[in-house]
Amino acid sequence: MKFLIFSQHFPPETVATGRRAYNLAEALALRGHHVTVITGVPNHPSSLNLSFCKGAPLEEMAQAGYRILRVPVFRSEGTRTRNRILTYATFALASAWAGLGQKKPDAILAISPLPTGLAAMLVHCWHRAPLIFDLQDIWPDSALAVGVVQSGLALRVLRWVEQFFYRRCALIVCITHGFRRYLLRLGVAADRLAVIHNGVEWKLFAAAEPDRDFRQSHHLNGKFVVGYVGNIGLAQGLDTLLDAAEELRSKPITFLAVGEGTDKDRLQTLARTRGITNVEFLEGVPRERVPALLAACDALLLMLRSDPLFEITVPSKLYEYMAAGRPVICSVGGEAAGLVEKFRCGISVPPSSGSALAAAIRKLCEDPALRREMGERGKYCAREIFPCDRLMSSYTELAEATARPGYEPAGRQKFPHLVTAFSGKGNMRLRAGDLKGRSANR
Repeated sequence: MKFLIFSQHFPPETVATGRRAYNLAEALALRGHHVTVITGVPNHPSSLNLSFCKGAPLEEMAQAGYRILRVPVFRSEGTRTRNRILTYATFALASAWAGLGQKKPDAILAISPLPTGLAAMLVHCWHRAPLIFDLQDIWPDSALAVGVVQSGLALRVLRWVEQFFYRRCALIVCITHGFRRYLLRLGVAADRLAVIHNGVEWKLFAAAEPDRDFRQSHHLNGKFVVGYVGNIGLAQGLDTLLDAAEELRSKPITFLAVGEGTDKDRLQTLARTRGITNVEFLEGVPRERVPALLAACDALLLMLRSDPLFEITVPSKLYEYMAAGRPVICSVGGEAAGLVEKFRCGISVPPSSGSALAAAIRKLCEDPALRREMGERGKYCAREIFPCDRLMSSYTELAEATARPGYEPAGRQKFPHLVTAFSGKGNMRLRAGDLKGRSANR
């Protein structure tokens, strides 16, 4: 079978959507399918200054045997709305043009965000191939949450486009049960929805040894190290990290914020202004260095700022934190907190509360046995419940079913609702109407 995958990001970028596209392309190719990935040149704000993201070839063949095409994209580190819109728009146009030039695939897969899905939809209409959408972010609400969309009229138009797009999809794969419930409330048929978590390549993290040279070179020996590794953007709300660090400045505790993003410069300036010296902001690292870096920490931070939208998402780094065998301090509400609490692999605190975050860190610092217990539970969950290879096997089976000749139009297919060990029930407080009623000026 021939599969065409659209994803704005792809390795060497370390963005979660790029990792999802990579895992899916690898899984399909290893099952003998012909796969082409249409992606952008590295364009995420967190990737632009990283040496390992520069010079990615415009066309290459992956070792697994699939083709990667990179199209030009407007790139900017700035947070201005115009720049962000230009990035989304240029990728959508360039990738759609590239997709129209490909031979007819048996199925088209698009990874969030919505503009990427719209590009794939154009190619779907041209080739008449079934469209599968991988829902990683709720649009336009995620754009609203970080200020990309502010106009009331633009928001209303995007909501109409969102629902129109969902109706065109043969299958929508959600990364959380909260996303599935949201789509059901929008009227999307249950038989066109599946839930497949992002998961983790747990063996890479379980086998990692702490980077002792890293600890020594950064003067971390004898200190309790709290790590955050990932995008440092507006959605993460790392002001809370600074609040906790300020409260704990008299303790032998050091915070590491490893990564890049649109909010990093502001946070560094804020830390200097407030005289916070127990936080180190470090450059982003290639993915292969992440396991050893996580292993060098004593506890790991999962953070998103307080917003109703984030209560139905689960940051993909949670699964990596679990696999690393370190306790997770979860400063995210809703479904992510439910995972941490259910599997007892860390401590959940209210998002955007520096004092609650500081209290959780203090508790873990003082109780090594508790840290070990939580770390072992996390490793078990990563290995037994969220292994990437098993999740991708389920995903490829769904993709193959969609791509078979004679597929029925969207709304008539009978795709299963994949049930994982964690249903997310009881942690969802957000309704579709709550999102629709939010002010565009929030």
